[in-house]
Amino acid sequence: MGQRSHIHQRMHALIVELALIGPVRLLIGGNRYDHYGINYALAAITSHYEHILDNHIRLSRAETCYQMVELLIETQANETPSLILDFLSVFYDESVAEREVNQLLFEAISALRRLSQQSMAVLSVHPSQNRPRLLKVLENTVDRIECPTAQYPEPISQHRLIR
Repeated sequence: MGQRSHIHQRMHALIVELALIGPVRLLIGGNRYDHYGINYALAAITSHYEHILDNHIRLSRAETCYQMVELLIETQANETPSLILDFLSVFYDESVAEREVNQLLFEAISALRRLSQQSMAVLSVHPSQNRPRLLKVLENTVDRIECPTAQYPEPISQHRLIR
Protein backbone atom coordinates (compact mmCIF):
# COMPACT_ATOMS: atom_id res chain seq x y z
CA MET A 1 0.00 0.00 0.00
CA GLY A 2 2.82 2.40 0.82
CA GLN A 3 4.49 2.15 -2.60
CA ARG A 4 1.17 2.49 -4.46
CA SER A 5 0.30 5.56 -2.41
CA HIS A 6 3.75 7.02 -3.10
CA ILE A 7 3.30 6.52 -6.85
CA HIS A 8 -0.06 8.31 -6.73
CA GLN A 9 1.51 11.19 -4.83
CA ARG A 10 4.24 11.51 -7.47
CA MET A 11 1.70 11.44 -10.30
CA HIS A 12 -0.45 14.06 -8.58
CA ALA A 13 2.61 16.28 -8.16
CA LEU A 14 3.35 15.87 -11.87
CA ILE A 15 -0.25 16.75 -12.74
CA VAL A 16 0.01 19.98 -10.75
CA GLU A 17 3.41 20.84 -12.25
CA LEU A 18 2.25 20.29 -15.84
CA ALA A 19 -1.12 22.02 -15.33
CA LEU A 20 0.67 25.16 -14.14
CA ILE A 21 2.57 25.25 -17.45
CA GLY A 22 -0.28 24.41 -19.83
CA PRO A 23 -2.79 21.75 -20.88
CA VAL A 24 -2.45 18.21 -19.57
CA ARG A 25 -4.57 15.19 -20.43
CA LEU A 26 -5.48 12.72 -17.68
CA LEU A 27 -6.69 9.26 -18.58
CA ILE A 28 -7.66 7.37 -15.47
CA GLY A 29 -8.08 3.62 -15.14
CA GLY A 30 -10.30 2.71 -12.22
CA ASN A 31 -11.17 5.16 -9.49
CA ARG A 32 -7.97 6.46 -7.91
CA TYR A 33 -7.85 10.16 -8.64
CA ASP A 34 -7.76 12.77 -5.89
CA HIS A 35 -9.63 15.66 -7.51
CA TYR A 36 -9.77 17.65 -4.28
CA GLY A 37 -6.07 17.10 -3.62
CA ILE A 38 -5.23 18.54 -7.05
CA ASN A 39 -7.58 21.48 -6.44
CA TYR A 40 -6.05 22.27 -3.05
CA ALA A 41 -2.49 21.90 -4.35
CA LEU A 42 -3.16 24.34 -7.18
CA ALA A 43 -4.98 26.77 -4.87
CA ALA A 44 -1.95 26.78 -2.56
CA ILE A 45 0.30 27.78 -5.46
CA THR A 46 -1.77 30.25 -7.47
CA SER A 47 -4.87 32.39 -7.19
CA HIS A 48 -5.69 31.39 -10.80
CA TYR A 49 -6.33 27.76 -9.84
CA GLU A 50 -9.94 27.80 -11.11
CA HIS A 51 -8.77 28.90 -14.56
CA ILE A 52 -6.15 26.14 -14.55
CA LEU A 53 -8.68 23.52 -13.46
CA ASP A 54 -11.18 24.59 -16.12
CA ASN A 55 -8.77 25.13 -19.00
CA HIS A 56 -5.64 23.06 -18.45
CA ILE A 57 -6.77 19.70 -17.04
CA ARG A 58 -8.73 17.40 -19.34
CA LEU A 59 -9.97 14.33 -17.50
CA SER A 60 -11.31 11.05 -18.91
CA ARG A 61 -11.97 7.87 -16.99
CA ALA A 62 -12.09 4.23 -18.08
CA GLU A 63 -13.82 1.71 -15.83
CA THR A 64 -13.02 -1.33 -18.00
CA CYS A 65 -10.22 -2.49 -20.27
CA TYR A 66 -12.58 -2.07 -23.23
CA GLN A 67 -13.17 1.56 -22.29
CA MET A 68 -9.44 2.16 -21.79
CA VAL A 69 -8.61 0.88 -25.27
CA GLU A 70 -11.43 2.94 -26.81
CA LEU A 71 -10.32 6.02 -24.88
CA LEU A 72 -6.70 5.64 -26.02
CA ILE A 73 -7.66 5.03 -29.64
CA GLU A 74 -9.99 8.05 -29.71
CA THR A 75 -7.48 10.36 -28.01
CA GLN A 76 -5.95 12.75 -30.52
CA ALA A 77 -2.16 12.74 -30.66
CA ASN A 78 -0.89 16.30 -30.18
CA GLU A 79 1.53 18.31 -28.04
CA THR A 80 -0.55 17.85 -24.88
CA PRO A 81 1.19 15.59 -22.34
CA SER A 82 -0.82 12.50 -21.41
CA LEU A 83 -0.77 11.05 -17.91
CA ILE A 84 -2.42 7.66 -17.59
CA LEU A 85 -3.12 6.77 -13.97
CA ASP A 86 -3.58 3.15 -12.86
CA PHE A 87 -3.29 2.01 -16.46
CA LEU A 88 -3.23 -1.75 -15.82
CA SER A 89 -5.90 -1.80 -13.12
CA VAL A 90 -8.67 -2.15 -15.70
CA PHE A 91 -6.84 -5.08 -17.35
CA TYR A 92 -6.75 -7.05 -14.09
CA ASP A 93 -10.49 -7.80 -14.29
CA GLU A 94 -10.75 -11.59 -14.05
CA SER A 95 -14.16 -11.63 -15.72
CA VAL A 96 -12.42 -10.82 -19.02
CA ALA A 97 -10.81 -13.82 -20.70
CA GLU A 98 -7.02 -13.94 -20.72
CA ARG A 99 -6.86 -14.09 -24.50
CA GLU A 100 -9.07 -11.02 -24.83
CA VAL A 101 -7.02 -9.11 -22.24
CA ASN A 102 -3.87 -9.88 -24.25
CA GLN A 103 -5.43 -8.52 -27.45
CA LEU A 104 -6.79 -5.42 -25.70
CA LEU A 105 -3.44 -4.72 -24.04
CA PHE A 106 -1.73 -4.99 -27.43
CA GLU A 107 -4.21 -2.45 -28.88
CA ALA A 108 -3.71 -0.14 -25.89
CA ILE A 109 0.08 -0.27 -26.22
CA SER A 110 -0.20 0.55 -29.93
CA ALA A 111 -2.38 3.56 -29.11
CA LEU A 112 0.07 4.66 -26.41
CA ARG A 113 2.94 4.51 -28.90
CA ARG A 114 0.96 6.73 -31.25
CA LEU A 115 0.26 9.24 -28.47
CA SER A 116 3.87 9.29 -27.30
CA GLN A 117 5.17 10.25 -30.74
CA GLN A 118 3.75 13.78 -30.37
CA SER A 119 4.27 14.40 -26.65
CA MET A 120 5.17 12.63 -23.46
CA ALA A 121 2.97 9.85 -22.14
CA VAL A 122 3.49 8.83 -18.51
CA LEU A 123 1.82 5.76 -17.05
CA SER A 124 1.39 4.76 -13.45
CA VAL A 125 0.87 1.07 -12.82
CA HIS A 126 0.86 -1.33 -9.93
CA PRO A 127 1.46 -5.08 -10.00
CA SER A 128 -1.30 -7.58 -9.41
CA GLN A 129 -1.11 -11.15 -8.17
CA ASN A 130 -3.83 -12.36 -10.52
CA ARG A 131 -2.10 -11.20 -13.74
CA PRO A 132 1.55 -10.33 -13.00
CA ARG A 133 2.52 -11.06 -16.60
CA LEU A 134 0.77 -7.89 -17.81
CA LEU A 135 3.26 -5.70 -16.00
CA LYS A 136 6.15 -7.64 -17.60
CA VAL A 137 4.62 -7.15 -21.06
CA LEU A 138 4.33 -3.43 -20.43
CA GLU A 139 7.88 -3.20 -19.05
CA ASN A 140 9.19 -4.72 -22.28
CA THR A 141 7.48 -2.09 -24.44
CA VAL A 142 8.13 1.25 -22.72
CA ASP A 143 11.12 3.53 -23.17
CA ARG A 144 11.82 4.17 -19.52
CA ILE A 145 10.82 2.63 -16.21
CA GLU A 146 10.98 4.35 -12.89
CA CYS A 147 10.29 2.31 -9.79
CA PRO A 148 10.02 4.78 -6.95
CA THR A 149 10.36 3.53 -3.45
CA ALA A 150 8.56 5.33 -0.71
CA GLN A 151 10.79 7.29 1.59
CA TYR A 152 9.65 6.26 5.01
CA PRO A 153 10.97 8.20 7.97
CA GLU A 154 13.52 6.53 10.19
CA PRO A 155 11.94 4.99 13.27
CA ILE A 156 12.23 7.25 16.25
CA SER A 157 14.53 5.67 18.77
CA GLN A 158 13.30 5.79 22.31
CA HIS A 159 15.59 7.28 24.91
CA ARG A 160 15.20 6.95 28.61
CA LEU A 161 14.58 10.23 30.25
CA ILE A 162 15.39 8.90 33.70
CA ARG A 163 18.76 9.92 35.11
